[in-house]
Amino acid sequence: MKFIPRLKSITPYVAGAPIAAVARRYGLDPKKVIKLASNESPLPPFPEVLEVITQKFNDLNRYPDSECRDLKAALAARYGVSTGELIVGNGSCELLIWLSLIMLEPGTEAVFSDPTFLVYEEVTRARGAAPVKVPLKDFANDLAALAAAVTGKTRIVFLTNPHNPTGSYLHYRDIAAFAARIPADCLLVLDEAYNEYVEEEDSQDGLKLRRERANVIVLRTFSKIYGLCGLRAGYGVCSPEVKEVVDKVRQPFNVNMLAQAAALTALGLDERLRERRALNRAGRRQLYDGLTGLGAGYVKTQSNFMLVDVSGLSVAADDVPEELMRRGVIVRPGRPLACPGYIRVSVGTEAENMMLLEKLAELK
Repeated sequence: MKFIPRLKSITPYVAGAPIAAVARRYGLDPKKVIKLASNESPLPPFPEVLEVITQKFNDLNRYPDSECRDLKAALAARYGVSTGELIVGNGSCELLIWLSLIMLEPGTEAVFSDPTFLVYEEVTRARGAAPVKVPLKDFANDLAALAAAVTGKTRIVFLTNPHNPTGSYLHYRDIAAFAARIPADCLLVLDEAYNEYVEEEDSQDGLKLRRERANVIVLRTFSKIYGLCGLRAGYGVCSPEVKEVVDKVRQPFNVNMLAQAAALTALGLDERLRERRALNRAGRRQLYDGLTGLGAGYVKTQSNFMLVDVSGLSVAADDVPEELMRRGVIVRPGRPLACPGYIRVSVGTEAENMMLLEKLAELK
């Protein structure tokens, strides 16, 4: 078979191992294995969400609303935008694919930090465009260097805030100054997948920047704090011009019926969301204190995950993820994320965080 040659340069995305697979591999009780590898919520969907999902089961012989009308209407009301400024996808990853389809082609470039979310490079290379990777500075996006990397060939700048995989956060006054340096024909993608975890007062200013600049799009998702990874629903707030072109490459019925119903219900549960933000805040503090007690370094985060320095343990840093899995704790290895010497750890429940700390102590 004659495949597109440029696909040889793409490394497939490797997700964190599921609990069942790890339990089988090491002969563990699945109920005693915890997964802190994929930046997921440690809690299940809200009860109200589960109820509305079950109500939809008898309608699964019908196609979902291809336009996601009810969900878009709720998002528009929340953010003070029109439905013509909203795109909804099968997770925010689908939105990244769409944006690459409408902006990138051979001879163009996409600029992003290194390391960052691996999908940015995947969608760039898949379109035959050149990835331009800019090193982080102190575990954060280096806005000055990113701006300097933009050329006449640049069509997209991907900027994740909070940053993945480090959890660092940039204030939007700095991002606004950065956006002013981006040419009008270049799309600035503000990937805010972890926005709802942010404790800073300016956390919603990305949307303000979107209103001010037509070449800015803000991406968010229901996969993280809302606990809907398994259903996949993400959305983007963008200019009507971007939305109109995206609709030309969007597949019909791309967001399933259960995902739409779950996202719509979850969006209205603000008090529950505040509870989860508080739980994550307490979990971060628990991990900070516990890691400090172990003498392990870490990167402070505004998200639901953090980088943990495991270079000082009794086993080699690259072997730590395997040793933790043997003990029933699944974490993300740092080397594939271009963070050698570290592991990336999701913030879990109090009991899960304690188990992680206990197993790390065994490796001292």
